[in-house]
Amino acid sequence: MKLFIVPSHSPSRPCLRRTGGRAFTLIELLVSMTFLVILMLVVSQVIGIVQRTWVRANSRVSQFREARQAFDTLTRSISQATLNNYWDNEFNSVGTDAAGQQITLAKDYFRQSELQFICGPTSKVVPGATGNAQNYPGHAVFFQAPLGIASLVATVGQGGAGQPVNTENMVNLLCGRGYFVEWGTDASFRPAFLEKLNNAVPVRSRLRLMEYSPTAEKNRIYDTTLRPITSHSMEWYQDVLNTEVQNAQETVQTRAFTRPIAENIIALVISPQVEVTGNTSVLPYAIAPQYIYDSTLKINPGASPVNASPQGTQHLLPPLLKVSMIALDERSGELLARTENSQMRAQLLTSIAGKLQNAANLTEELDGSQGKVGTLAQLLLAQKLNYRIFSTTIALKQSRWSF
Repeated sequence: MKLFIVPSHSPSRPCLRRTGGRAFTLIELLVSMTFLVILMLVVSQVIGIVQRTWVRANSRVSQFREARQAFDTLTRSISQATLNNYWDNEFNSVGTDAAGQQITLAKDYFRQSELQFICGPTSKVVPGATGNAQNYPGHAVFFQAPLGIASLVATVGQGGAGQPVNTENMVNLLCGRGYFVEWGTDASFRPAFLEKLNNAVPVRSRLRLMEYSPTAEKNRIYDTTLRPITSHSMEWYQDVLNTEVQNAQETVQTRAFTRPIAENIIALVISPQVEVTGNTSVLPYAIAPQYIYDSTLKINPGASPVNASPQGTQHLLPPLLKVSMIALDERSGELLARTENSQMRAQLLTSIAGKLQNAANLTEELDGSQGKVGTLAQLLLAQKLNYRIFSTTIALKQSRWSF
């Protein structure tokens, strides 16, 4: 076998060249770039949706965590409410003795208390809030409880120097306490240094859950100069709207008694109720059909006598309180606070206040019926506001319910 090698430049045989691959055409490049752009757009949209969802969820979680803590504080304080009621004698006068002293005979026993429990629509219960439902939506509650909050009052020592009074063992001092929702600015609660920044941080307007917590020394329930202690009165907490002291002026001795404990709380609902298990003749809200319950009254507005007792529910704590609170997330609270939404906000808050008047509608307004959300929730959803409802039923520890 013979092998002949032909030179590559030989004219009798063409030169064969081997190529490593085939190049892309312009059309293929354009198609590839189009698919790449579409893929990047889809990925960016997914990332944007995930980011917005995370921001909203984080906002709701953080805001509702604050609302949950405030709700726990509120319910824990209300559960300690007391009237410290007792039985006293009612006497009939039968004349006078030889010395001119009046002679009386015991006639009957009646309940008595120097304390007061009161709740109802804020615009009707809080002095100064009457007729201003759009700034005070929902309900308010005021009561006395052994919370042991006292001022550290200085005692006079040598050279005029004083030492704080030791209140470590005064854990059961009787204090007044109250809760309600208020629309307003944070001008009274801002740190003093913000005022020096030339309005770099603007004043925030929000709906806030307010707590009224005067110290035991400022408990005016026993102050007979205000009123006879057995009469119907709201004067012991008449300063509830006038004790939001500017932070820069505040001292230990003059601390503000009314402070916010949570923001973006749109309504607080307090419904006094009785236990009706096995008794279908009495409605659970019969003692306060208009949500108003005042322990100094024999019969509350709209209620009918549930027994033959001449005192009715006077000087009695309600056995049960159904407490509900509607909270918004921060984004919804900011939306509601915008200046351009002031008319919408006023209409919304007025509508909420108008609905929370009849305890018979509480279930329909909060929980809804027939698979539909409550009417209050419908108002919020119509304005695209994210909300959460906290609700519980409290059995008052000091309730000595009897008829």
